[in-house]
Amino acid sequence: MRKKSFITALLVSVMPALVSAGNISSIDTKGNIVMKVRIAKRGNDNIIIGSDYNGVVLATDYKGNIMWRTDVGHGSMNHDLWCADIDSDGKQEIFAANASGRVVCLDLKGNIKWTFTPYDGVHRTPMYSVCVVKKENKPYVVCGDFSTDCYYLDAVTGKLVQKLSSRDYSKAKVFKIDKKFNSLHIANFLRPIPLDGENDLLLLHGSNNHMQSSGEFYVMEPLTDKVLSYVAKPLKQKGTVGDVRVADPDGDGTYEVLFGSSVLNGNEFGRIEFSDTYTHAKLFSYPIQQKNIGKVSYRVNQPFILYGKSGYDYGVLSSNAMVFFSSEGYSKQIKDKLLTTFAYNDMCQDDKGNIILASCQDGGSCIHIIDTGKSSWKYDYEDLMPEGNIQRIMDYTTEVRKQLKNFRKPEWQREPVCVTGFEGSKEPIFQELDDSKSLVLLGSPWNRGHNQESSWRLPLYEGNIYLNSRDRRNKYDRSAKEIVDYFTPSYDGVKGISTWAGHGNDPLYYSLDVLKEIASYGYEHDGKKTIYIYPEMNHTDKDFGFVMKNQVYPLVEFMGTIKSNVAFRAKNVFWQGQVYTKDWEPVVSGKYAAEVIPILEETTDKTQDLSIAGRMGLWTAGSVDGWGVRCSRDDPSFDRSRQFSSQKLSNHVLRKTVYSLACGAKYIHNTAESDNETLEYHASLAYELLAKEALYVPKRNEILSISPVHLSMYNPQESYLTEAEDHKWWIYFDKDREETQPKVFSHMNASWLGASLTPWDFSTYASGVTDRRQNSIPTYPNGMVLITPVQNKALREKNSVRGNLADNLHPFYKSIMKEYITDGVDYLSADGKQRFKADEFYKQIKKDIEEGAKKLPVLVKGEKTGWVVAQVSPTHLRLTLVDGGYLAPMDRKVKVTLNNLAVKKVSDILDGTSYSVKDSSFDVTVPCGMFRFIDIELQKPFM
Repeated sequence: MRKKSFITALLVSVMPALVSAGNISSIDTKGNIVMKVRIAKRGNDNIIIGSDYNGVVLATDYKGNIMWRTDVGHGSMNHDLWCADIDSDGKQEIFAANASGRVVCLDLKGNIKWTFTPYDGVHRTPMYSVCVVKKENKPYVVCGDFSTDCYYLDAVTGKLVQKLSSRDYSKAKVFKIDKKFNSLHIANFLRPIPLDGENDLLLLHGSNNHMQSSGEFYVMEPLTDKVLSYVAKPLKQKGTVGDVRVADPDGDGTYEVLFGSSVLNGNEFGRIEFSDTYTHAKLFSYPIQQKNIGKVSYRVNQPFILYGKSGYDYGVLSSNAMVFFSSEGYSKQIKDKLLTTFAYNDMCQDDKGNIILASCQDGGSCIHIIDTGKSSWKYDYEDLMPEGNIQRIMDYTTEVRKQLKNFRKPEWQREPVCVTGFEGSKEPIFQELDDSKSLVLLGSPWNRGHNQESSWRLPLYEGNIYLNSRDRRNKYDRSAKEIVDYFTPSYDGVKGISTWAGHGNDPLYYSLDVLKEIASYGYEHDGKKTIYIYPEMNHTDKDFGFVMKNQVYPLVEFMGTIKSNVAFRAKNVFWQGQVYTKDWEPVVSGKYAAEVIPILEETTDKTQDLSIAGRMGLWTAGSVDGWGVRCSRDDPSFDRSRQFSSQKLSNHVLRKTVYSLACGAKYIHNTAESDNETLEYHASLAYELLAKEALYVPKRNEILSISPVHLSMYNPQESYLTEAEDHKWWIYFDKDREETQPKVFSHMNASWLGASLTPWDFSTYASGVTDRRQNSIPTYPNGMVLITPVQNKALREKNSVRGNLADNLHPFYKSIMKEYITDGVDYLSADGKQRFKADEFYKQIKKDIEEGAKKLPVLVKGEKTGWVVAQVSPTHLRLTLVDGGYLAPMDRKVKVTLNNLAVKKVSDILDGTSYSVKDSSFDVTVPCGMFRFIDIELQKPFM
């Protein structure tokens, strides 16, 4: 692929902008991060329909005129879109399957015609799929949610006609869980198969697990449970089905199914051909070799038909690549391949063969139209560089780097906290940064899939399940000496190393003696640091406790003697859940405060807003001396069946890192694989800001944006932990359970992908988030509400040495902190003897949080923005503001309110912008995909 540069193309119209470059026209929506695209017909005209990150449905013509925008989601995403003419007026309607549990029907003017919900209440699972089928010329909307049911609706009125239960026909099987869940699935995809002008069949792809099952295809007669044909395990490689289309490419009247995988490795495109009665099906599989589609990334393979002068080919959009297969015969050889810079959220085609691309996965704001009528379109696709948000972010990045060159740390700013990066890089830009006082970058050797042979586990682990546990990604074929000899040279030329010591699947990669010997070598050679990493250690069983006692804690204690660390990279609610169970009590007590590093692994996670409160809570309570941020390629993958997680610019990584460091993180566990020269090492800007000390990393006693109200965790209920860990199976929704047991933390298992929250959920009233999705930069509009260990003596853990929360915080908080206690389900009294229901007691906590916010010296309200305030010197406060739209960046307007502060001056430390304070407040715009570092200079010392 030719090297790209960001060049502004011809501007054809101003509002909105239509940018044309060769055979590609790009429409900048100027504010909508378009996640899905479809074509709606208005007579003979094609109208592009899009759905954005926040559930706004919009329509645009091919000239770039935005015809209308209708907010059907109010912050909740639309999982699926469909267009069909339901009243024979020649104008198709639009149907949105919304994550709030609704299907919304709109006309082609953007007016809402009707809304369907299967039942009332706040516990509606997301609508995940929708389409329209005809029977005897009457249209029916078919939709499916995570209840394992589908619903047939009268297409004109939206009224329920019939419910279809998967148990009545499903052939799905489960493994390792209760067999009562057999014959249950959700409708991953619903699509019509046309029979004639008046009748369709229903194609349903059912799946019970969005991580480990490729499910089954069913061809059914509408309004019945009769299955005409069935295809099990359609994917021959790994992954789940992430895209399904129905097409008749040869025009013979018998349709075929095209589908693609959602996967990291083992990319695949498949076809199903049918007999003319659709009672027999034949599967064709096409593996897509990684060498043909660029770097490994989490992606959805989206198939389409590319027509040419002499027939057609099968195309697949796979991340930032397109590959093509011949339709002649059954050849698995790739006929042609294209590689561009960015990946896109979705694609569709119109009836002329034009390809419509949704916005760039890095937070783009454009829709792209590719005219495939000329062969030169392929060159234009490879050269495509999005305008709109992406160009704005790159322009802002250039400006920040210019400002950094002239930036000098103020004299009144203290010496920096030294941040440790787990993964260094050989790129020159990282080598330059490694010499700063504020940043240390470690080497990160990988064992290349070779762990220590396991004979050392006997006799200690006899009878323990971890005797025979294995990480299937690795081989266990190296002697102790071979392991030591492999790792010890890795200390050469670096200041230390970080590497895995085990994993939740197998915490025993190496013997304790081997781990000690490797780390000792580093320490004996210029005192070099070692950080051992344990991902996904979320277990609470007895055998795991034995491993903690005999392997992990002895290692932690040893690491403390050589000034090194053990990092636990846990998933889901661990840092406000499992860490408060028996086996982790030594960590919470503060016994290993200097050694243990809490980090969140966000893979498949939907509760990031809680984790940052939990990690900061352990830090400020004294359980640990530092915590870390982790960013990797799978962070956005909260839904494994829709893994549009192939970001190239990695602006979300930049902002999440900046926000976490501003919150006090001392460790960065980021992979630099997507940070490249073509995109100017964009995400590494966070390291540059650190090295120049423009990004201020506060100590815990300097932060002034913490709420005076905190929530302490005590003896978490098993049901809370279980729900948070059940992130694979789609079939666990229990309406009665949800409605009879309100919970402090809820809607967390795999039935709630992108779901709305209850009013009494902590995330709603404290974090300020609206859904279970990608809330890595939460707003916490009334200040960070910490999730902490219990402070009162009655429920405090035994042998606690961590001290008191109020003593670790800024002196401002000394006498104003107020504690509430929970077990994840209910609230508890100070002695733990009384319980209070989550859906009632939250009102008191919410009120106290709002009242407590009035005491804070600085408060930030407005559009989605992460914010932190720290006291940098007696007369200077640092306000860090970060665009909070994780994959939906845009300019954010906020109002900053100052409470009882006599202000001398307010200015941006990078660009010098001055802000006028009026009525104790001032307005700030945080640029799209960026941040602001604002100095608030006081007339007299704060405390």
